[in-house]
Amino acid sequence: MPTPIIEFAGVGKTFESRAGATEALRGIFLAVEAGEFVSIIGPSGCGKSSLLRIVGDLVEPSAGTVRVNGKSARQARLDRDYGIVFQTPVLYEWRTVLENVQLPLELAGRPRAERRERPPALLRLVGLEEFAGHYPWQLSGGMQQRVSIARALALNPSILLMDEPFGALDEMSRERLNQELLQVCAETAATALFVTHSIAEAVFLSTRIVVLSPRPGHIDRIVTVDLPHPRSDKTRALPRFFELVTEVRQSLREDPGRADGRAHHPGGTL
Repeated sequence: MPTPIIEFAGVGKTFESRAGATEALRGIFLAVEAGEFVSIIGPSGCGKSSLLRIVGDLVEPSAGTVRVNGKSARQARLDRDYGIVFQTPVLYEWRTVLENVQLPLELAGRPRAERRERPPALLRLVGLEEFAGHYPWQLSGGMQQRVSIARALALNPSILLMDEPFGALDEMSRERLNQELLQVCAETAATALFVTHSIAEAVFLSTRIVVLSPRPGHIDRIVTVDLPHPRSDKTRALPRFFELVTEVRQSLREDPGRADGRAHHPGGTL
Protein backbone atom coordinates (compact mmCIF):
# COMPACT_ATOMS: atom_id res chain seq x y z
CA MET A 1 0.00 0.00 0.00
CA PRO A 2 1.22 3.56 -0.68
CA THR A 3 2.52 5.60 2.24
CA PRO A 4 -0.18 7.98 3.58
CA ILE A 5 0.42 11.67 2.91
CA ILE A 6 -0.50 12.45 6.54
CA GLU A 7 -0.53 9.85 9.31
CA PHE A 8 -1.48 10.32 12.97
CA ALA A 9 -0.49 7.53 15.37
CA GLY A 10 -1.85 7.89 18.90
CA VAL A 11 -1.60 11.68 18.85
CA GLY A 12 -2.56 13.57 21.98
CA LYS A 13 -2.12 17.17 23.10
CA THR A 14 -2.23 18.64 26.60
CA PHE A 15 -1.78 22.37 27.17
CA GLU A 16 -0.20 23.49 30.44
CA SER A 17 -1.03 26.80 32.10
CA ARG A 18 -1.08 28.38 35.53
CA ALA A 19 -4.65 27.21 35.87
CA GLY A 20 -3.60 23.61 35.30
CA ALA A 21 -3.52 21.12 32.45
CA THR A 22 -6.08 21.00 29.64
CA GLU A 23 -6.19 17.85 27.55
CA ALA A 24 -7.24 18.95 24.07
CA LEU A 25 -6.69 15.75 22.06
CA ARG A 26 -6.41 12.08 22.93
CA GLY A 27 -5.52 8.98 20.93
CA ILE A 28 -5.87 10.26 17.35
CA PHE A 29 -5.25 7.59 14.69
CA LEU A 30 -5.84 8.67 11.11
CA ALA A 31 -4.30 8.12 7.66
CA VAL A 32 -4.89 10.62 4.86
CA GLU A 33 -4.13 9.40 1.34
CA ALA A 34 -2.85 11.42 -1.61
CA GLY A 35 -5.56 13.47 -3.33
CA GLU A 36 -8.06 13.22 -0.47
CA PHE A 37 -10.01 16.17 0.87
CA VAL A 38 -10.50 15.42 4.56
CA SER A 39 -12.53 17.76 6.74
CA ILE A 40 -12.32 17.86 10.54
CA ILE A 41 -15.48 18.85 12.35
CA GLY A 42 -16.56 18.84 15.97
CA PRO A 43 -17.82 21.02 18.83
CA SER A 44 -15.94 24.14 19.87
CA GLY A 45 -12.87 23.40 21.95
CA CYS A 46 -12.48 19.80 20.75
CA GLY A 47 -8.99 20.32 19.34
CA LYS A 48 -9.70 20.70 15.60
CA SER A 49 -7.30 23.58 15.08
CA SER A 50 -4.72 22.02 17.40
CA LEU A 51 -4.73 18.88 15.25
CA LEU A 52 -4.13 20.95 12.12
CA ARG A 53 -1.38 22.95 13.81
CA ILE A 54 0.36 19.75 14.87
CA VAL A 55 0.56 18.74 11.21
CA GLY A 56 1.92 22.20 10.38
CA ASP A 57 4.59 21.99 13.14
CA LEU A 58 3.07 25.02 14.85
CA VAL A 59 2.23 22.91 17.92
CA GLU A 60 4.07 19.84 19.18
CA PRO A 61 2.04 16.77 20.21
CA SER A 62 2.23 15.67 23.84
CA ALA A 63 1.84 12.03 22.82
CA GLY A 64 2.07 9.98 19.65
CA THR A 65 3.60 10.84 16.30
CA VAL A 66 2.67 12.58 13.05
CA ARG A 67 4.22 11.75 9.69
CA VAL A 68 3.83 14.12 6.75
CA ASN A 69 4.96 12.85 3.35
CA GLY A 70 6.75 10.07 5.20
CA LYS A 71 8.77 12.45 7.39
CA SER A 72 8.37 14.38 10.63
CA ALA A 73 6.11 17.43 10.67
CA ARG A 74 9.15 19.61 11.31
CA GLN A 75 11.03 18.24 8.31
CA ALA A 76 7.93 18.62 6.15
CA ARG A 77 7.75 22.28 7.21
CA LEU A 78 11.42 22.82 6.41
CA ASP A 79 10.89 21.14 3.04
CA ARG A 80 7.84 23.37 2.43
CA ASP A 81 5.61 20.38 1.72
CA TYR A 82 2.44 22.24 2.64
CA GLY A 83 0.72 25.59 2.44
CA ILE A 84 -1.43 26.96 5.26
CA VAL A 85 -4.56 29.13 5.05
CA PHE A 86 -6.00 30.53 8.29
CA GLN A 87 -9.42 32.00 9.09
CA THR A 88 -8.09 35.52 8.57
CA PRO A 89 -6.10 36.18 5.38
CA VAL A 90 -2.96 37.55 7.15
CA LEU A 91 -1.92 39.57 4.11
CA TYR A 92 0.61 42.40 4.19
CA GLU A 93 -1.33 45.61 3.63
CA TRP A 94 1.66 47.47 2.19
CA ARG A 95 2.25 44.84 -0.51
CA THR A 96 0.08 44.48 -3.59
CA VAL A 97 -1.87 41.29 -4.25
CA LEU A 98 0.85 40.15 -6.64
CA GLU A 99 3.60 40.97 -4.13
CA ASN A 100 1.79 39.02 -1.39
CA VAL A 101 1.72 35.93 -3.59
CA GLN A 102 5.37 36.45 -4.52
CA LEU A 103 6.49 36.56 -0.88
CA PRO A 104 6.97 32.78 -0.26
CA LEU A 105 9.02 32.55 -3.45
CA GLU A 106 11.19 35.44 -2.32
CA LEU A 107 11.74 33.94 1.14
CA ALA A 108 12.62 30.58 -0.43
CA GLY A 109 15.16 32.22 -2.72
CA ARG A 110 13.50 30.92 -5.88
CA PRO A 111 14.90 32.03 -9.26
CA ARG A 112 13.82 35.43 -10.52
CA ALA A 113 12.02 33.91 -13.51
CA GLU A 114 9.86 31.76 -11.22
CA ARG A 115 9.11 34.74 -8.97
CA ARG A 116 7.97 36.64 -12.05
CA GLU A 117 5.95 33.91 -13.80
CA ARG A 118 4.31 31.81 -11.08
CA PRO A 119 2.34 34.45 -9.09
CA PRO A 120 0.34 35.68 -12.13
CA ALA A 121 -0.49 32.06 -12.99
CA LEU A 122 -1.74 31.46 -9.44
CA LEU A 123 -3.84 34.62 -9.52
CA ARG A 124 -5.43 33.38 -12.76
CA LEU A 125 -6.13 30.07 -11.00
CA VAL A 126 -8.12 31.83 -8.25
CA GLY A 127 -9.70 34.34 -10.64
CA LEU A 128 -7.89 37.45 -9.42
CA GLU A 129 -5.51 38.25 -12.28
CA GLU A 130 -7.23 41.63 -12.78
CA PHE A 131 -6.48 42.60 -9.17
CA ALA A 132 -2.73 41.94 -9.16
CA GLY A 133 -1.94 45.63 -8.59
CA HIS A 134 -4.53 46.18 -5.86
CA TYR A 135 -3.79 46.22 -2.15
CA PRO A 136 -5.52 43.85 0.30
CA TRP A 137 -7.60 46.63 1.86
CA GLN A 138 -9.15 47.26 -1.56
CA LEU A 139 -10.55 43.71 -1.76
CA SER A 140 -13.55 41.99 -0.22
CA GLY A 141 -13.04 39.34 2.47
CA GLY A 142 -13.66 36.54 -0.01
CA MET A 143 -11.16 37.98 -2.47
CA GLN A 144 -8.56 38.31 0.28
CA GLN A 145 -8.97 34.63 1.11
CA ARG A 146 -8.46 33.75 -2.54
CA VAL A 147 -5.18 35.67 -2.38
CA SER A 148 -4.27 33.63 0.71
CA ILE A 149 -4.98 30.40 -1.17
CA ALA A 150 -2.87 31.55 -4.12
CA ARG A 151 -0.04 32.43 -1.73
CA ALA A 152 -0.32 29.03 0.00
CA LEU A 153 0.13 27.39 -3.42
CA ALA A 154 3.16 29.50 -4.37
CA LEU A 155 5.72 26.79 -3.61
CA ASN A 156 3.60 24.07 -5.24
CA PRO A 157 2.94 22.15 -2.00
CA SER A 158 1.49 18.66 -2.05
CA ILE A 159 -0.70 19.49 0.97
CA LEU A 160 -3.06 22.34 1.87
CA LEU A 161 -3.82 22.89 5.57
CA MET A 162 -6.88 25.09 6.02
CA ASP A 163 -8.22 26.31 9.36
CA GLU A 164 -11.79 27.59 8.86
CA PRO A 165 -10.71 29.76 5.92
CA PHE A 166 -14.28 30.77 5.01
CA GLY A 167 -15.74 31.01 8.50
CA ALA A 168 -16.04 34.82 8.47
CA LEU A 169 -17.73 35.04 5.06
CA ASP A 170 -21.39 35.33 4.16
CA GLU A 171 -23.13 32.17 2.97
CA MET A 172 -23.16 33.04 -0.74
CA SER A 173 -19.46 33.92 -0.80
CA ARG A 174 -18.68 30.79 1.19
CA GLU A 175 -20.51 28.50 -1.22
CA ARG A 176 -18.84 30.11 -4.23
CA LEU A 177 -15.39 29.74 -2.69
CA ASN A 178 -16.11 26.13 -1.75
CA GLN A 179 -16.60 25.33 -5.41
CA GLU A 180 -13.53 27.33 -6.45
CA LEU A 181 -11.43 25.53 -3.83
CA LEU A 182 -12.40 22.13 -5.23
CA GLN A 183 -11.38 23.32 -8.69
CA VAL A 184 -8.03 24.51 -7.35
CA CYS A 185 -7.39 21.19 -5.60
CA ALA A 186 -8.30 19.29 -8.76
CA GLU A 187 -5.94 21.38 -10.90
CA THR A 188 -3.03 21.23 -8.43
CA ALA A 189 -3.60 17.64 -7.21
CA ALA A 190 -3.17 18.90 -3.64
CA THR A 191 -4.26 16.86 -0.62
CA ALA A 192 -6.38 18.96 1.75
CA LEU A 193 -6.88 18.84 5.51
CA PHE A 194 -9.69 21.29 6.29
CA VAL A 195 -11.10 22.45 9.63
CA THR A 196 -14.68 23.75 9.64
CA HIS A 197 -17.72 24.27 11.87
CA SER A 198 -20.09 24.00 8.90
CA ILE A 199 -21.61 20.58 8.29
CA ALA A 200 -22.86 21.50 4.81
CA GLU A 201 -19.44 22.85 3.86
CA ALA A 202 -17.72 19.67 5.05
CA VAL A 203 -20.12 17.47 3.07
CA PHE A 204 -19.77 19.53 -0.11
CA LEU A 205 -15.98 19.59 -0.05
CA SER A 206 -14.87 16.29 1.37
CA THR A 207 -14.02 12.76 0.44
CA ARG A 208 -14.15 11.95 4.17
CA ILE A 209 -15.29 13.84 7.28
CA VAL A 210 -13.60 13.22 10.63
CA VAL A 211 -16.01 13.87 13.49
CA LEU A 212 -14.27 14.70 16.77
CA SER A 213 -15.81 14.25 20.20
CA PRO A 214 -15.96 17.02 22.80
CA ARG A 215 -12.69 17.71 24.64
CA PRO A 216 -10.50 15.79 24.90
CA GLY A 217 -11.09 15.34 21.20
CA HIS A 218 -10.83 11.87 19.77
CA ILE A 219 -12.20 10.46 16.53
CA ASP A 220 -15.80 9.56 17.20
CA ARG A 221 -16.68 8.69 13.61
CA ILE A 222 -15.40 8.99 10.05
CA VAL A 223 -18.06 9.62 7.41
CA THR A 224 -17.23 8.74 3.80
CA VAL A 225 -18.74 11.24 1.35
CA ASP A 226 -19.81 9.38 -1.78
CA LEU A 227 -21.13 12.35 -3.74
CA PRO A 228 -20.13 12.44 -7.42
CA HIS A 229 -17.50 14.76 -8.87
CA PRO A 230 -17.34 17.43 -10.14
CA ARG A 231 -19.53 19.08 -7.51
CA SER A 232 -21.68 22.11 -8.22
CA ASP A 233 -24.71 23.96 -6.90
CA LYS A 234 -26.78 20.98 -8.04
CA THR A 235 -24.85 18.79 -5.61
CA ARG A 236 -26.41 20.65 -2.69
CA ALA A 237 -29.89 19.72 -3.94
CA LEU A 238 -29.21 15.97 -4.14
CA PRO A 239 -31.06 13.73 -1.66
CA ARG A 240 -27.75 12.07 -0.79
CA PHE A 241 -26.31 15.47 0.18
CA PHE A 242 -29.08 15.95 2.76
CA GLU A 243 -28.64 12.37 3.99
CA LEU A 244 -24.95 12.98 4.64
CA VAL A 245 -25.61 16.32 6.35
CA THR A 246 -28.09 14.53 8.63
CA GLU A 247 -25.61 11.72 9.33
CA VAL A 248 -22.87 14.14 10.36
CA ARG A 249 -25.28 16.25 12.42
CA GLN A 250 -26.49 13.17 14.29
CA SER A 251 -22.90 12.12 14.93
CA LEU A 252 -22.21 15.48 16.53
CA ARG A 253 -25.31 15.27 18.71
CA GLU A 254 -24.73 11.76 19.98
CA ASP A 255 -23.22 11.20 23.41
CA PRO A 256 -19.54 10.37 22.79
CA GLY A 257 -19.48 8.30 25.97
CA ARG A 258 -22.19 5.92 24.84
CA ALA A 259 -21.43 2.23 25.19
CA ASP A 260 -22.46 1.06 21.74
CA GLY A 261 -19.56 -1.31 21.16
CA ARG A 262 -17.88 0.91 18.60
CA ALA A 263 -14.07 0.64 18.53
CA HIS A 264 -11.51 3.05 17.22
CA HIS A 265 -8.68 2.02 14.92
CA PRO A 266 -6.11 3.77 12.71
CA GLY A 267 -8.27 3.81 9.59
CA GLY A 268 -11.33 5.25 11.26
CA THR A 269 -14.18 3.84 13.34
CA LEU A 270 -15.82 0.45 13.32
